[in-house]
Amino acid sequence: MAKIFTKTGTVSGHVVLWIPKFIYLIIAFLSVIFLLRILVVTQIDSAEAEARILINRLIYSPNDISYLDADTNRNYPGIIDYKKFISLENFPNELDTKTISYGQYTNLIAAKLILKNSESNKEDVAFYNKENYEFWEPRILSTVKGGTGSVKSFAEQKYVLIKEQNKLSSGLLKIQVIVRTG
Repeated sequence: MAKIFTKTGTVSGHVVLWIPKFIYLIIAFLSVIFLLRILVVTQIDSAEAEARILINRLIYSPNDISYLDADTNRNYPGIIDYKKFISLENFPNELDTKTISYGQYTNLIAAKLILKNSESNKEDVAFYNKENYEFWEPRILSTVKGGTGSVKSFAEQKYVLIKEQNKLSSGLLKIQVIVRTG
């Protein structure tokens, strides 16, 4: 009978020694699961990339607002052609119908362009997709109940030269892009 008790004591001693090993194993397993959940991307947000692409298309495209030299057919992205910019004040404008390929009445993206002449303090405003911009603009405020999650706003400012007839003057171009996320 003494041998039975010693075997039972040995087995229970081994079980007691394995309890901390099981606890460490469970902690390691849960840590790996936790790290995998953090590292695996389940949702990709491309709103900022879409906004930056639109801003670059507005600034660098020769058909939009930048000055295009007719003799050399060279585009000057840092120089805004005032005549082209003023033509964008009406809706729908050249941006809505021809230049930007999102379509005339897109529900994806909208932009507001403000050109401020530093010398005369005159501001001119143009829109891409004006109707949706005016609809989405209140939703970018954090105080709007239930609206902030449906759109994201991105703003950029560029110091530019404004070419009006044969005169160059300094200015600031502010672009605010609203991208629909939901």
